[in-house]
Amino acid sequence: MTTVNELVAEIRQATDYQLNKTILKEKIQTDLHVTHNGGLFKATPELISFLSVWDQDTLYLEDEYQNPVMINRTELLAECKQHFQQIMNTWHQQHAELRKLRKV
Repeated sequence: MTTVNELVAEIRQATDYQLNKTILKEKIQTDLHVTHNGGLFKATPELISFLSVWDQDTLYLEDEYQNPVMINRTELLAECKQHFQQIMNTWHQQHAELRKLRKV
């Protein structure tokens, strides 16, 4: 039979997990930023897809500050792919640590 204190502890732990999960996601979203040619871009699947299908190597792209920046498509694509994968790996590892703490 579960006591009230055990229930409170379980609820607190679940709430802490959700809060920490949200904080981690916000941190990861910030870490996705890449600088290129004086502009700041967020390495997202959408940007990576766009850069993958565009057929010209030089183009102007709006950065996070709503400035048009001339970019080299192949360079930015390579940077975004590498950075995105690195950040996703970090997120996965940190999320796994959060889940371990929750189960303790």
